[in-house]
Amino acid sequence: MYHHFPDGKQQIAIEAVSRIRGDMLAMMRKLAIEQRSVAEIVRLLAKGMAAWLKQSRWREGTMLATATVGSVPDLPAVHTVIKGAFDEWRNYLTMLLTRERWTHSDARTMAQTIVAAIEGAMILARVDQDERVVLNVAESLISLLEPKLTMRVAKTIARR
Repeated sequence: MYHHFPDGKQQIAIEAVSRIRGDMLAMMRKLAIEQRSVAEIVRLLAKGMAAWLKQSRWREGTMLATATVGSVPDLPAVHTVIKGAFDEWRNYLTMLLTRERWTHSDARTMAQTIVAAIEGAMILARVDQDERVVLNVAESLISLLEPKLTMRVAKTIARR
């Protein structure tokens, strides 16, 4: 396998993070194109991640957390790729939340909260070997997202 990665473990980590980054962003974009709310996107991503964890028999999990613990700050190239992945996800979620009429500041904070909570839930679910951890955390996030969405829709209707 290493003959495909002449730079060794660092190159493998970079390639893995890049793939996960792209896969996650592609899924968020697909759901956004389907006109899904951020709450729905969080729910669907969590369901998929929880199923993936269980299907892997808890052997797979969040590659970004694993790569972060094993490389930041000692491997600057891996750090850069990981930061890029987290930044891209947070930026995309921020943009989606601003479309749902969140202020940019609130949207950025919520995007950070979503990414941190889901990444943490994946770790805990793997440790507990219980996919419900991811689903429960997602529902907690949704409880923060949906009232704001409902309130914004009501204000928009009232202005008409």
